[in-house]
Amino acid sequence: MSYAAAEADRHDDRGVDAATRTRRREAYDRWSSPVVFLLGMLFLVGVVEIATSEGATSTGVWLVGVTWVGFLIDLVVLWILDDNPASYPKRHALGFVAVLVPAFRALMAFYVFVRLARGRVRLQTRVQLYALYLTILVITFGAALVLSAERSYPGSSIHTYGEAVWWAAVTVTTVGYGDYVPVSPIGRGLATLMLVNGVVIISVITATVSSRFVSAPDPGERAVTLDDLDDRLARIEAALMLRTATTSAEGDTDDETASPS
Repeated sequence: MSYAAAEADRHDDRGVDAATRTRRREAYDRWSSPVVFLLGMLFLVGVVEIATSEGATSTGVWLVGVTWVGFLIDLVVLWILDDNPASYPKRHALGFVAVLVPAFRALMAFYVFVRLARGRVRLQTRVQLYALYLTILVITFGAALVLSAERSYPGSSIHTYGEAVWWAAVTVTTVGYGDYVPVSPIGRGLATLMLVNGVVIISVITATVSSRFVSAPDPGERAVTLDDLDDRLARIEAALMLRTATTSAEGDTDDETASPS
């Protein structure tokens, strides 16, 4: 193959080489993954709002409509940035069915997780990002479920999604102001699960931050190894033994000086 033919293979009909498309796709994946996840959570909230609201469903319809537009834009951008756009619809049929066929809109939730799993950065390797995703999931979806249980329950103080989100946020963070409290059995059961999740999330974040300070050396500084710690402990032990021996010797000298001749 000639050099000109090889260069032609490396470029598509838009004049963009494969390396450039790859860089653009990876940059888009990094930027869009949290947004797509948030859209998925808002979509689930909209579905719950529509299914459980009594009478007006404008909030749920608005959330589903906005997230649908976001999914459509994401699908089109990924299609454009793909290395082989001609076969992209066949390889990602789930995304097209979920976005374009109204009867299968529930598949959008699965499309979100497939979309995240396909990213260059795996979710399980990013503890901080995982904690952020889990927090958003618990707050947005947990608030929707609690609202569905509390909306019409006698004596409940949670009647709007905004109140439910506020309650979920203070519950997950274990603050618990007490201004909004679930009173139904289902709501209290969900609150218990959210409290447990909150403790786990805070533990993960605390451990991650602590390990970051402990394990990350300053720029230009060599990382501390176990051998280094053993050497330091040995030097400290030797210094303490020397100090003890010196103090004991000074004490004996003072006693001999003070005694009568």
